[in-house]
Amino acid sequence: MRKRVKFFCLCVSPAIDATVTLPSALVGKGEIFKDVRDEENVGGKAFNVARWLAIRGADVVCGGLLGEDNDISFVREMERYGIADGFLRVPGSTRRNEMIVWPGGSVKLNRAAFPLIDAKIANGKLSEDILERLIGEASSSQGIVILSGSLPASFDKSFYNKAISYFKSLGMTTILDASGEAFRLGLEAGPDLIKPNAEECEAVVGFVPKTPEDFIRATRLLCEKSRHVIISDGGNGAWFDGEFISAAKVDVVDTTAAGDTLLAEYCWRFFAEGDNLTSDNARWAVAAGSAACTMPGGAPAPKQLVEKLYGSTKGLKP
Repeated sequence: MRKRVKFFCLCVSPAIDATVTLPSALVGKGEIFKDVRDEENVGGKAFNVARWLAIRGADVVCGGLLGEDNDISFVREMERYGIADGFLRVPGSTRRNEMIVWPGGSVKLNRAAFPLIDAKIANGKLSEDILERLIGEASSSQGIVILSGSLPASFDKSFYNKAISYFKSLGMTTILDASGEAFRLGLEAGPDLIKPNAEECEAVVGFVPKTPEDFIRATRLLCEKSRHVIISDGGNGAWFDGEFISAAKVDVVDTTAAGDTLLAEYCWRFFAEGDNLTSDNARWAVAAGSAACTMPGGAPAPKQLVEKLYGSTKGLKP
């Protein structure tokens, strides 16, 4: 029987993710495409995590920042999946990102989140209000906080560090999925679990792992800062505390929410099962991440597809 734990997902850089599918490749200048498909979903890394946790039946709060001019699509999505709204509203609009895909290629356009927020405001009371609004009256040691995604440009890179320290002071479990300086500084606060990809490891360990020996070494170094380490390796699979799980082969449509779905699936199984690392949990996580790649614009994959792909994952001890 699964434990009933509550998840809190912190998303300070949400996005409306749009995927435009072209019928043929871009080959020159001034081309006009008429037969295009356009799909749009609300997201952002932590929002994607929250949605998949909710699909799995978890008790989820998602919070952070939303632009008050176009928050309705996020509100509808949270209502659809039963996600509690822990967001603060700020003036303006939430950003819109685009993935343009065509047979054999793609390009993604990521816009800056909340560029009009002043740095003094962002790093003052606003930061405190974001954290307090997310958890409300909760202060239980059963709470799992997932801090995921990039930071708005006006936010100090130490934001995740301060947030992790705050949540840990309440006895909550903290999970970090970030990159660059925000990731490096966040690690100094000692999160319980982290999920960088291979490239994001470089900010902390000084190299991008490529070989099995590299990934094991990177895991060992990162475990000095965090109790559990997941390193995703794109379409190959992922490393879970030094054990590699190979991914199922799928026809990739859009990788937007793949890592987020992997993390959400793992957290749902890992923490609900009593904080026990098992290859089975990791296989389910990789299967969920692979399934997410088959969907446009970060849309959640059918659970039946995850079950099918689970059978194609393999745990390989190097």
